[in-house]
Amino acid sequence: MESNQNEDRENTNPGNTESDNDALLEAQKQAEEAKKEVLYVKAEFENYRKRILKEQEQAIKFANKNLISELVTIIDYFDRAIQHSKVLKAKEDPEVSNFVSGVEMSQHEFIQLLNRFGVEFIGKVGESFDPEKHEAVGSREVDKSQVDTVLEVFQRGSILSGRLITPAKVVVGKEKAN
Repeated sequence: MESNQNEDRENTNPGNTESDNDALLEAQKQAEEAKKEVLYVKAEFENYRKRILKEQEQAIKFANKNLISELVTIIDYFDRAIQHSKVLKAKEDPEVSNFVSGVEMSQHEFIQLLNRFGVEFIGKVGESFDPEKHEAVGSREVDKSQVDTVLEVFQRGSILSGRLITPAKVVVGKEKAN
């Protein structure tokens, strides 16, 4: 009786082998597709993680944007005080001269501090006017050679890590009217 069962098993195996192979191939195909999908989801998640980290870095980097803008304004006040002292010939009075020197040193330290935090100052007399970095607050007629050139800087601008924080407020040369 046992030999009959073995024969039955042997007889059923050859017929099922082809369908078993098909089922196995289908299962392998599904497993491969599932593996690809897992790898895709894993890559998507990694890209998402990197994007979130970059956004966090940017948020931290530019969190002080308003503070930096205010400090740049204070540095401009130092500029005005120093320029005004030159008009008043403050160098003639030693006490006033020492005070002005202190203001200049304080301004220099502020600038160095901001530079260490990635702040770059823009707006220099003689450079070409760039509407991306400069705000024209006035214009003056000039020779053709100075058209679209910064003639005067009312307030310096600032860039933080490549991003404009405040545009420089400048007077620009314009062509003389004929």
